[in-house]
Amino acid sequence: MAAYRPLRECISDNADELVIHGADSFSQFPRRDGSVRSKCDRALAAAGGEDLVILRTTLDRDYHAWLRGCGLGSGHIVEYDTASAGMSLSELIIADPGPVLRVIKKLGRQPVYAPWFSGVLEEKAARLLGAAHFGTSPAVSLKYNDKGSFKAICRKLAIPVVSGDTFTLQPRDPDNCQTMREVVEGCLASHQTVIIRGTLAESAMSLYKTSGTDLEGLYREIAGSGERQVLIEPFLEVTSTPNDQWAIGRDGTIDHLGMLDQVCERGLVYVGNLKGRQPPREVYDYIRDTSRLIVTDMAKSGYCGVAGIDYIVTEAGIYPVENNARFNGSSYVSMVIHNIEQLTARPVPFWKFIKTGTSPCSFPELVARLGPNLYDGGSLKTAFPVNCKELPVTGAFNIVLMGEDPAQLLELERLLAGRGIKRD
Repeated sequence: MAAYRPLRECISDNADELVIHGADSFSQFPRRDGSVRSKCDRALAAAGGEDLVILRTTLDRDYHAWLRGCGLGSGHIVEYDTASAGMSLSELIIADPGPVLRVIKKLGRQPVYAPWFSGVLEEKAARLLGAAHFGTSPAVSLKYNDKGSFKAICRKLAIPVVSGDTFTLQPRDPDNCQTMREVVEGCLASHQTVIIRGTLAESAMSLYKTSGTDLEGLYREIAGSGERQVLIEPFLEVTSTPNDQWAIGRDGTIDHLGMLDQVCERGLVYVGNLKGRQPPREVYDYIRDTSRLIVTDMAKSGYCGVAGIDYIVTEAGIYPVENNARFNGSSYVSMVIHNIEQLTARPVPFWKFIKTGTSPCSFPELVARLGPNLYDGGSLKTAFPVNCKELPVTGAFNIVLMGEDPAQLLELERLLAGRGIKRD
């Protein structure tokens, strides 16, 4: 397969620019509760040595010291020190841009703001910082990130998609639940199971499967979540779920960043990614060419940023099902791996990014649990922890497993499970 340009260079390949990482998922989700984590700290390991990382809360100094000891991460950090889930990172910057502006002035380079997701507040924050925006307008972001809108765009581009309907929930209408039942039962006439997906792309928070026996309770659950529009589609048996990542630069340049296998459970519930094992050539070529049609359309619409397009491969065909028109969790992992490869001057043939959990602990305690399998700055068959901010509270974090082949990754995952570190 072709060599890919590193994502960090797509954001900026100009040494006179200061890349500012704002990896805050709150900007994407209107719902801010325990089911959504900010995850600003995922940029800590992904940042280059001269980048700036902005955190909503405080820096885990033990984790940061470990990163720096491995030769990774940046020393330029701004902490907003808020425990509230009420404000996104961009809202904090807008309310008080001073801490960031002082670092920009000190470093003396032209800033480039790279947020997780681009909305109205991200545009405003970039302007207040005097920064170029590695992002796009809210209208363009939502046009492609919304699952229903994306499906319509694919049809317009003559790209085959899974059959099904878009349905609008109207909880105040007493007949609305029955109308949804009729749509679902119409789909069940030719398929055993139906999948209902919220169009807001809020991960597994709005993903439901049904055989038709629980529709009233399911309707109440979806309506209670705040979701107002869903896709009702047949649930197809899949052989793989590739994710194809692209970047569109501030000048409209399109770069293919490569494909990942998605690790999914219970159908389409995303739990991680695997890099190194590419799809068969005919699958790879079809997905790449289909994605190019999509991202070319995005570029024409003025889109700037990362796009991760999810596909399902089935006996009936290959279908795009979602466009993550924003940074993806694996976007930051790809930057971490690139930083490691640059540091060690050797490739990482295979890596696996998974959501994990353990009993609540400090980062030094996690280091002890990982033991000899903790990344040590050189060897493969090691585990690299990321997104560690929740460790002391919930025990949740993410981990990157690195190895020479998939068998090493599976063995490493088994070893960690024996130490109480398992998929979340």
